[in-house]
Amino acid sequence: MQRVPRATILEGKRMPEKVECRYCGRKNEANATECIHCGASLSDAVKRIFCDRCGIPLPEGFDAAGKCVTCGEIVYLCDKHKAKVKDDEIYCKEHISECFIATAVFGTPLDPRLDELRRFRDDWLMANPLGRVFVFTYYELSPSIARRARKNETLKEILRKFIVQPGLRFVRALFD
Repeated sequence: MQRVPRATILEGKRMPEKVECRYCGRKNEANATECIHCGASLSDAVKRIFCDRCGIPLPEGFDAAGKCVTCGEIVYLCDKHKAKVKDDEIYCKEHISECFIATAVFGTPLDPRLDELRRFRDDWLMANPLGRVFVFTYYELSPSIARRARKNETLKEILRKFIVQPGLRFVRALFD
């Protein structure tokens, strides 16, 4: 178990998600001052790093997998999830299920047009088996395409004209 010095936390590193009570061993939120399970003070609690996908504790000295390509937040992954990362394309919890190609085309995950695409994914595609297959295939193929598009303006424009804009027109027609 690793004690994280306060100076390390304040130097801009991502604070661990949970702290482990030294008395009962249960997890608590990182900003808690006393254990919600046994009431003990967490002033001497052990701060731990956990996998951002499955939540298992990572061993002492475990290196971050990298930074989220969308927001730059440090991402920690266990060996199992690290093996699934392709071409150093790493996303934090918040951005793991976003519209990769549209985000690359628009340049931000906050563009309101992405909400329309997410609504289509959640309300229509995920509601039927063929749609779920499409979404799974998209999540397998699109991160590498999005990575290339972020670096290549010509590819970005092609994707905008032939994939994203027609997709948005279809979604708007479907929901209007």
